[in-house]
Amino acid sequence: MLLLVLLLVLLLVLVLLLVLLLVLLLVLVLLLVLVLLVLVLVLVLVLVLLLLLLLVLVLVLVLVLVLLVLLVLLVLLVLLVLLVLLLLWLWLLLQALVLLVTTCCSPLSLLPQRGRRCPKGG
Repeated sequence: MLLLVLLLVLLLVLVLLLVLLLVLLLVLVLLLVLVLLVLVLVLVLVLVLLLLLLLVLVLVLVLVLVLLVLLVLLVLLVLLVLLVLLLLWLWLLLQALVLLVTTCCSPLSLLPQRGRRCPKGG
């Protein structure tokens, strides 16, 4: 009888050890799942941050390109203004030359001088 009780106690201890092992295994599996979940979350966070960094880099590149285009347009506008000023200066110079050539008392006049009298001081 004592042997039977000992066998039953031994069987109970073995069942308890098996249950304890199963619980431990379940806890380990849950910890592994939790660690994998944290790793996946960290990976997703890193990917989102990398995408945001890429978006910022693209925006900076677009901003730099827009600024370069605006700088080129500003340089072209300055060159156009300088060209207009040069053309205006040349036109005024031509007008002065035409006035000098067509004035009757000018030494450079192309008009005939016969019979014409220059006013005093002219």
